[in-house]
Amino acid sequence: MKRWGIRSRVYWCPNCNVPVRTETCSRCGEKAVPLHIGDPGDLRPAFEGDLRIIEEAFINEFGTSRPMRSLGLTDLQVFLNKTPHFDDMKEVIAGGVVTGRVYFDPLLLKWRWRLNRFSSRVALEEGLVRKFTVDHPRPLATLGDGGFEGEQAVVVDRSGEPVALAVSRRGRFRVQSIFREPDNPQLRRKSSFQEVLAANDFWYRSRVSKSIKQLAIMSERVRLPVVVSYSGGKDSLAALHLTLEAGIEPVMLFNDTGIELPPTLRNVEEVSRVYGLRLLKASAGERFWEAVNIFGPPAKDYRWCCKVLKMAPIADVYRKHFPEGLLAIVGQRAYESVDRSRSGAVWRNRWLPSALNLSPLQEWDQLTVWMHIIKNRLPVNPLYFKGFERLGCYLCPAGNVAEYFLVAREYPELWERWLRVLKAWRERLGLSVEWVDYHLWRWLNPRAQGRRRVELWLGRKKAGNPIKEYVGRAGIRLERRDIGDGKVEVSVEPPLSLQGLKDQWRIVGTSIEEREDEVIVRNGETSVRVREGLISGEGEDSEEAVITALKLMVRWMKCAGCGNCVNWCPENAISIDEGRPKVNNSRCTGCMICVEVCPIAEVFTEKLIVPQAFKERRKVRRTPTSVLLHRARRKVVIREEIKSFYEGVGDFLNSGN
Repeated sequence: MKRWGIRSRVYWCPNCNVPVRTETCSRCGEKAVPLHIGDPGDLRPAFEGDLRIIEEAFINEFGTSRPMRSLGLTDLQVFLNKTPHFDDMKEVIAGGVVTGRVYFDPLLLKWRWRLNRFSSRVALEEGLVRKFTVDHPRPLATLGDGGFEGEQAVVVDRSGEPVALAVSRRGRFRVQSIFREPDNPQLRRKSSFQEVLAANDFWYRSRVSKSIKQLAIMSERVRLPVVVSYSGGKDSLAALHLTLEAGIEPVMLFNDTGIELPPTLRNVEEVSRVYGLRLLKASAGERFWEAVNIFGPPAKDYRWCCKVLKMAPIADVYRKHFPEGLLAIVGQRAYESVDRSRSGAVWRNRWLPSALNLSPLQEWDQLTVWMHIIKNRLPVNPLYFKGFERLGCYLCPAGNVAEYFLVAREYPELWERWLRVLKAWRERLGLSVEWVDYHLWRWLNPRAQGRRRVELWLGRKKAGNPIKEYVGRAGIRLERRDIGDGKVEVSVEPPLSLQGLKDQWRIVGTSIEEREDEVIVRNGETSVRVREGLISGEGEDSEEAVITALKLMVRWMKCAGCGNCVNWCPENAISIDEGRPKVNNSRCTGCMICVEVCPIAEVFTEKLIVPQAFKERRKVRRTPTSVLLHRARRKVVIREEIKSFYEGVGDFLNSGN
């Protein structure tokens, strides 16, 4: 299991009754006490929508929201901290204690409340839960029969003190967790967010100062056009404001994927107007709804959407408006994910290397971001006040069911459009209604751990057949025959057009021989022979040559029109002619970049078709970023003095100097 590369130390001022990020409160000078919350400690304030969700969770769990008052959730400031869970779970903090956890049940499709030591006392006092008396409970120990599935009960010792939580599974109560959190009293003094700002004044000013310094140094040294990648979210809003505070007037760039929520689109326009900034849009238009008919629903292990909706439109804008490169300011934070926690503040995207990316918020937690937004009264997206925590593509497969539930409730017409697509694909693939209802579409491989977990909860012991589903999605069946002596042959049904290879042969070879019913492409000692329904390879690298030829013919037949191949070819050797890729053989050098950036070749074919015949795990060849940047030199001019500077600047900015 990956570990977080960052962990915040959060404290609580017992005098001001607010969270603080330093051991001493800047408002009263009182020494703060540690607040014990889950990693990585990305605390944020709860808003109206969050409180409505918490109220709904209590009603779903206990039939009443009455405990909220006893827990201080109706009159104290409430804060949330996201914790690990299969879907969505947050610790709920008020008065310096964790009062319990609110979570979304992806099977019952509703929010629920998970008791801890503190809220167990309230639940017992108000007669809302069963009680078992056990002095030294053991994890998973059976305590008794009864209860509905998932019902909670409190385990107390002989003195009546809560010591553990039991949950009913299959008609039996078992100990689920032992209470180990500190037993601290709750502080009932009312406070305001202005007091949060005052209590964290030193911390906040130091974060802002460091971020502005990073922005000023980088902008001055690289002397590139500054572009703020604005998503309509809180982090990119804070990054934009810091850029302006550094005395930099940037261009705003919004990637409109075509599957954004309406308030996000309005917020982008509003922010551009408020700050008087030029707004560029990298728009995918209706491309998602067109491409989903080819690819099928995107999945956690099948992210074709990123190349079609993000990489292609952004590359178009970069090439047109910033041919010599740019400094992209982004709102990425280390606390967002384990992978981002191990990233530096400066980096390059391997597929958009002309942009030098800088995140001035890399070390900011959500509490600091919200302090900045509230203190400066920034025009933040109103979706945050409706219970949304993550903004962006509203049907992203990396999202959780809780997010989909919110979208369906707030924007039913948008979600219904997506449901129609899912239902059509379910029928095409011959899958059960659970594939849609329980969002199993989020995994391509029916044997993926997450998908199997949900299916087992639903009582389905047998996993689906991956190859059957892949064939159903692709509409293409592939079978392999090893002839021996370095020869590989695959049969393809239905047969692929030979014209697809004729129009792109230079990518895979240096010479071509065309006959009446077959095409032979040679590259040194390796050759590929294609005739109706058969692709065969011979030579040292025959397997990879066959796979590449397959990718070229499939993408010719199913081209999604994203334009990635055209944008990225360093020799301007490829074009889209009547909806199909066509290569200029005199220009093409066979660098394979156009194949690597093609979603049909590298996602559709690699994920759905290649595994049918090449079941052993293959390590897909990837071009190193440095080589990619070198090959793309004709498309993007990066001055050597800039390149030599920013290759080491990340270490400087992350050193704290």
